[in-house]
Amino acid sequence: MKPADQFRLLELSERYGDEKLSSEETAALEAELRGSPEAREFFAKALYQRAELSFDDSWHTQPVAEIKPSSKPAWWRHAITAAAAACMTFGFVWLQNTRDGTVATLVRAQQCQWAGSSLPTVEGARLKPGMLDLIEGLAVLRFDSGAELVLEAPATVEVLDGMNCKLRRGTLVAEVPPQAKGFSIDTKDAKVIDWGTKFGLSAGEDGKYLVQVLEGLVEVDDKTGSATTKLEKGQRVDRGWSHSQMHPATDGDDSEPSLRQPAVVMDAGDGWQAITTAFGRGKDSYIQSSEKTPQGFGAHPFFRVKHSRDSKPDLNRKGYIAFDLSKFSGREIEDAELVLTIEPSELGFASFVPDSTFAVYGVLDESEDAWEEGGLSWQHAPAHDPAQADRHLPAVGKVKLLGKFEIAQGINRGTRKLRGKDLADFLKADTNQIATLVICRETSETQDSGLVHAFATKENGTRSAPMLRVKLRP
Repeated sequence: MKPADQFRLLELSERYGDEKLSSEETAALEAELRGSPEAREFFAKALYQRAELSFDDSWHTQPVAEIKPSSKPAWWRHAITAAAAACMTFGFVWLQNTRDGTVATLVRAQQCQWAGSSLPTVEGARLKPGMLDLIEGLAVLRFDSGAELVLEAPATVEVLDGMNCKLRRGTLVAEVPPQAKGFSIDTKDAKVIDWGTKFGLSAGEDGKYLVQVLEGLVEVDDKTGSATTKLEKGQRVDRGWSHSQMHPATDGDDSEPSLRQPAVVMDAGDGWQAITTAFGRGKDSYIQSSEKTPQGFGAHPFFRVKHSRDSKPDLNRKGYIAFDLSKFSGREIEDAELVLTIEPSELGFASFVPDSTFAVYGVLDESEDAWEEGGLSWQHAPAHDPAQADRHLPAVGKVKLLGKFEIAQGINRGTRKLRGKDLADFLKADTNQIATLVICRETSETQDSGLVHAFATKENGTRSAPMLRVKLRP
């Protein structure tokens, strides 16, 4: 325990003995002592020392008649009463926790799917030390110390005790009230100690990590030898995490079997045929509202989409996909459906983005269908005005709205489909046998560093590329 914490507890023990703590302060103290065996031991010693110092045995030598009502015994009685009350209160809590071993509660499980967890995953479950492996959704974990963690899938967290846990991989947002100051989260290469604040933490099994402070003060102890860093509101430390997410490897991932993207027209039955962006002249990429030249966005295994807050205008992103319609030339398209596969982005915090609405637009000017994946940028993109106010949307008058779909907060897998007359009519009106679509997110983040949504591309080795299904008239 740090000297500052010892001094604070010593002061609290004095005020506790004098019965001068407010009900709020008493509740906060009780919560702190529940979560920290070290704090309980120190507090008990402080009360005992107070009682010892308060006792002056010189009054034992005085005749009983000479002892005045205001002498030391009254002082001693108050101290002993306070010490006894503390021992009864915190001793009972300690015995209760020791008996069942629980240190936290799973207070919320939104759209959750779990994998190899060793702990119960039912909402409201009490948790002992153990592992939680979240593969879908958002889960809120509240420790008995008062610290609260929002786990954002995919994430694996090991609960250690009431004041400590370990993030083995993934992202979380932590909110630590004053009574839980000192709550710590371990990663492979760092230990993050919170001093009553709110912060986001992302970490990988490879040791890369990102800490971003939203409120208060955080201490980051890098295990690789770097000096301990103290971060305040708005500050962050990034040890390779963002770079690894912005520039993902496109091969060498053997975690899932390789999926060869179909480069042919597929018979989907009942008159339906399907193609992906891997077929013919198909393509997929995205742009970001930055003056910087994109770093191979067209080669990424996903395209990213984001509506950023006005305070971060350079972080907006829009997706572009194009389908080669040559195999449908001369045939009338009766119906159509677009299928997009959601890809875990792991960039930004899902906690800061509510249920989101996405819009799909068709580019009207066919001369703009000639874009190249490698040449697409914020300065040069179809149906796009780099200077327009609504940076997350395409240029008004240059596109046709084909439809919208939703993604709930915390969802990072699955597919979303868009089907209807507007899409079919747009494809029927095509004359150059290639169609460009723009995917935008209408919903903005509620705080800076909100999640960037992602969708698989034809470069993805494990998830399906954007697919267009069309039903041709016989």
